[in-house]
Amino acid sequence: MFIDDLAGPDIVVIDDTEREVRSLLEALETRGINTEYIKVDLAGNMPEHEPINSVKLIFLDLNYNIGFGSTFDAEYCAELVSRIIPKDKQYYLVAWTKDVDKTEAVVEVLKEYNVAPVKYSSKLKEKYRTGNDTYNIDTLLDELNAEFNKIIKLDEFYGEIIEVEDNSVLINCLLDEEKGVYQIRKFDLAPFADYIDLEVGGIILIRSTTKPGSRIFEFFNESNDKKDLFKKPNYFKGLDNSRFFTEK
Repeated sequence: MFIDDLAGPDIVVIDDTEREVRSLLEALETRGINTEYIKVDLAGNMPEHEPINSVKLIFLDLNYNIGFGSTFDAEYCAELVSRIIPKDKQYYLVAWTKDVDKTEAVVEVLKEYNVAPVKYSSKLKEKYRTGNDTYNIDTLLDELNAEFNKIIKLDEFYGEIIEVEDNSVLINCLLDEEKGVYQIRKFDLAPFADYIDLEVGGIILIRSTTKPGSRIFEFFNESNDKKDLFKKPNYFKGLDNSRFFTEK
């Protein structure tokens, strides 16, 4: 099962009200999962935190006192996540909140930051409440197991844009960096429009998620520091004075 395969600190919980996550923290501890709780203070100040390399799952509240009273700010929520997610990290996100309809707005900002989750889910706190400060966490975790276990394969690889046509984009995909395996693939233009910088020679990150009956590709802008991965080797380097080139 997805949740019980985690160890620690694989799960991070971000909230400004500890009593609303105490049941969650205790349930995860009972399952032997070491969880890190990052508390946002009641003034809404952004907590300082180094990236957590082991994180695989984040529970995120979406409402914080960053103005007058409790409010929702997608940029603020995304910033909380981006501070602890290392670059190129694959992770899952659970919005544990009273405003489940706001999750997609946060994910859109995370995409702009290039730290989008592999999959996300929205969970209404009140649905699981069993008392003033207690929640049915076992039911919550069982539901998440069922949702996240549907993913049977996840791949991420870099690609270099080599041609942009009227209705498609041609990309040189680095499928295996260690073995140097490349493959040129053609993708429909629509998912790139007004989202990806379609510049020939530009580098993007491609995520392929395989589920029963479907395979979904997602595309993200990537910095040009990955260009070296696509440098073409000079097979004739050092052979300038070779008899092969000089003798006629």
